[in-house]
Amino acid sequence: MSDLPTPHNNFFHFALSQLPNARSLIETQLDEAALAVLDLENLKLQAGSFVDADLREKFSDLLFSAPLAKNRDANGAKETLIYFLFEHKSQSDALTAFQLPSYLVRIWEKRLRDGLELCPIVPLVVYHGESGWSAARSMQELVMGPKELAEYQVDFRFQLMDLSALKDHEIGGNLILKSTLRLLKYSRSRHLIEILGEILRLIVRLLPGHQGEEWVKVIGVYVMSVNKNISESEYKQTLKSVFPTQFEPGSLADRLLTQG
Repeated sequence: MSDLPTPHNNFFHFALSQLPNARSLIETQLDEAALAVLDLENLKLQAGSFVDADLREKFSDLLFSAPLAKNRDANGAKETLIYFLFEHKSQSDALTAFQLPSYLVRIWEKRLRDGLELCPIVPLVVYHGESGWSAARSMQELVMGPKELAEYQVDFRFQLMDLSALKDHEIGGNLILKSTLRLLKYSRSRHLIEILGEILRLIVRLLPGHQGEEWVKVIGVYVMSVNKNISESEYKQTLKSVFPTQFEPGSLADRLLTQG
């Protein structure tokens, strides 16, 4: 199995490694009580990966840290880690609930090696398969046995955002995050062309200049890499609808249309 990142992997890393989008995703997935104890103003992206090379085709890990909202002792706020694991296959992965704990253990092991104490970790899985998630979300669903032995088993369950089960208006977050999640949701669909222009116009309006140009380029590469229903000419026509006025040679619109 190749350990090269996939287009889904690359796009998710690009979009969610940007702190406003990561924070917005956290805010949509945690309840008010959990958010109240976190200082998301100081959310940070952690370097490194805890996913095995032979699993990077399936998973793209993004690890963030945020201090607690209130100090618990004289040494200052204790670090809380927020762990994101992206499942980008079109089918549910039956062993996700088994694989996630192994990544959490690696994170804890590194903290211990660094002389740090153990801390809470919240795994969030974003799924955008064409059919709904049907695999286990907890270890108890995987480890079958008599109910009398259940309390002696490992208890683990992950938070799942199943985009295939959400209508567009039910997808929360800031406008950039909503656009990102809608692109993931419709990435392989023939309906993507119907919303692509809207998303690109939103990106250009909210992220002017170089940042907007980078987003449009990344979205173009992503769409052309994963969607079999949109041709190059259709994508260029969509770009022209985003930049409907005549443009100067060398401008953003000119460069994007030339590069395809």
